[in-house]
Amino acid sequence: MVTLVTGGTGFVGINIVEALLARGDEVIAFGQAPLPEGAHRAFAKYGSKLHVVLGDVRDDAALDHLFTQYRVERLVHGAVITAGVERETRDPDSIIDVNVRGTVRVVQSAHKHGVGRMVYVSSGSAYGESLFTEQRLYEDVTPARPATLYQITKHAAERTAVRLRAVWGLDLVCVRLGSVIGPWERDTGVRDTLSPHFQLARLAAAGQNARLPAREGRKDQVYSRDVAAGIVALLDAPALRYTLYNLSSGRSDDWHGTLADWCGHLRKVYPGFEFRTVSAGEPHDIFAADKVDRAPMDISRIVQDAGFTPAFGPAAAYADMVDWLRQQA
Repeated sequence: MVTLVTGGTGFVGINIVEALLARGDEVIAFGQAPLPEGAHRAFAKYGSKLHVVLGDVRDDAALDHLFTQYRVERLVHGAVITAGVERETRDPDSIIDVNVRGTVRVVQSAHKHGVGRMVYVSSGSAYGESLFTEQRLYEDVTPARPATLYQITKHAAERTAVRLRAVWGLDLVCVRLGSVIGPWERDTGVRDTLSPHFQLARLAAAGQNARLPAREGRKDQVYSRDVAAGIVALLDAPALRYTLYNLSSGRSDDWHGTLADWCGHLRKVYPGFEFRTVSAGEPHDIFAADKVDRAPMDISRIVQDAGFTPAFGPAAAYADMVDWLRQQA
């Protein structure tokens, strides 16, 4: 099976590529940045099963070449600009162009070349303000109230992809991810908000200490390996009843308030790392730490339709992350 992963050299994309390679797929990782050196080493054992192609999802000729040369059978479209306020201010055109028009071009090219199952990788951010006002988030019940350009473009790309599914008869589904943490996260220049776990690991690796926020907003966090497993399950499911699926841990309470736990695990790799929780109003070192709780996403659909069950709670995730950090050292 030949699977194309756009955004395949980014954080979530590399995890998907890794999961597909591990189970024997031939994979094309298409992205604007090369794979990090650690991924090159880790994936060398797969030999010719992996093709890394640099390019832009807005380049019609490059897309046509990809689908033709590699005879792509399935698609995971994950290329995106995860924009913050500063990028919204200076470059709104690129955000819209990549996130919406790029999606149209990828799906259109996949349709032209007869690709089968397609998964569009969206975000829980598409729920917008409902993230902070609802008790639980359900795919076709909770209203989508996007406000930022990232939220707006993710929701718009979802709806566009679903409309193209209808008019072209595509085998396409969209998946909204929770707040992802885990291996292969790095600053690629197109993700403006990096996870607090990555920020802390970067501080520890640099020999710096950390000040943790007095309050952490609850998030429906999900481990990157679970994200990859869930997307592979959507690729494989013989019949899917819906066009939209939530993909997260389904256990937001367990994930709340664990940054100090993560710092404790980081000491296993960086013994000199020190941290403390600051008092209310005191500066901390975590950029954009949420002070408002986010509602958890209901994952009943993907559990029932794709047979996916998250494997990683915090303890297992942190142990795996520590092993991964040691391998990268």
